Amino acid sequence: MSDETTLPTKGSSAIPRKTMVRAVLTVMVSALLTGGLFSLFYIAVFNAPEPHELPIAVAGISATGLQEQSGNQYKLIQVSDQAAGLAQLNRHDVYGVIELDGAQRTVVLSYTSVDGSSVLAYMQPLAARIARSAGMTLKVRNTTPEVAANATPGRSVFFAVFGTALTGFVLSQALSSLAKKLRLSLRARLGIMLLVSVIAGLFVALLLDPWYGIAPGTFWSALPMLALLCMSAVVTGTALLEAFGPLGQVITAVLFITLGNATATGILPMPFLSPSYQVVSRILPTGNVVRAVLSSAYFEGTGQFLGYLVPLIWVTVGALALVGLDRRHRADSRG
Repeated sequence: MSDETTLPTKGSSAIPRKTMVRAVLTVMVSALLTGGLFSLFYIAVFNAPEPHELPIAVAGISATGLQEQSGNQYKLIQVSDQAAGLAQLNRHDVYGVIELDGAQRTVVLSYTSVDGSSVLAYMQPLAARIARSAGMTLKVRNTTPEVAANATPGRSVFFAVFGTALTGFVLSQALSSLAKKLRLSLRARLGIMLLVSVIAGLFVALLLDPWYGIAPGTFWSALPMLALLCMSAVVTGTALLEAFGPLGQVITAVLFITLGNATATGILPMPFLSPSYQVVSRILPTGNVVRAVLSSAYFEGTGQFLGYLVPLIWVTVGALALVGLDRRHRADSRG
C-alpha cells in the first residue's frame, strides 16, 4: 500500500493516510513534550535547591575573611552598621543582615518572613557559625512581624500570577479555534483578548489586596501588571499557534506554564535559581510580575517597573507578529 492510500471518514471526503498519521503524531508529540518539559523544569529547579551567591549584609565583622570561608553559596556585603544593612533588606537588595554586637555579646541575624523559612534555614547556619567562633549568643529577628512565620506571601503571589498566565494560555487556544469558525477579524480578537485580560487582572488583584491581604496596598499597581501578563500570554500564544500550529502551543506552554512558572521565584527567591535559569527568569514575564507585586507590597517598590515593562514588550512583539501574520493570510486568500 502506498503512502497516498486514503482512508474513508464519516461525512467527508477520504483523508490520505500520510496526512492522518502526521496529524496524530503531532498531537501525541505535543502532549508528551508539554507534560515532559513541565516535569523536567520543575524537578531541575526545585530538586534540592541551593543558593547561588545569596546576598547577606554583614556588620561588625570583616566580610572578606568570612566570604573566603563561606564559598559561593553566599555573597557577603560589608555595611557600616545594622541600620545600613536593614535599609538594604527593606529594598530587598539583601536577604538578611548579620551584625556582631561586641557590647551585647550577641550576633543578630535579621531577616524577613516574606522570603519564607527556606531562606532563613540557609542563613542561620552561617550566623550560628559566626556566633560560635566569637563565643557569643545568636539572636534571630524578623523585620516583618506582621507576616506570620507560617505565612507564604511569595508562594501565594506565585499561584495568583500563575492563574493569570494560565488564563491567557487557555484563551489563546480557545480563541484561535473560535476565530476560524466565526471568521473573527484581528481587531475583534484583540478586543476579546484585552477584555479578558483586564477582567482576569481585576479579579486576581482583588484576591491579592483587599480580599486576602496577601500583598497589601498593591491593588492599583498589581492590576495593570496582571492584565499585561495575561495579554502577553494570549497574544504570544495566538501568534505562535498561527505561525507554527501545534508546535506553537508547546512553545507557549513552555514560556508561560512550565519554564515560566518554574523560574517565577515566588516559591524560592532568585538566588536559588542557577545562573542560566536566573537569566530566563529576567526575560520571561511571569517572574518579573511576581517580583514586582512582592516588591510593591513589602520592599519599597524596588524594580517594580519591570513588572510593567517586560510583559508590555511581550505584548508589543506578539501583537506585531499577529498583524504580520494577518496581512500574510489576507494576501494569500486574495491570491
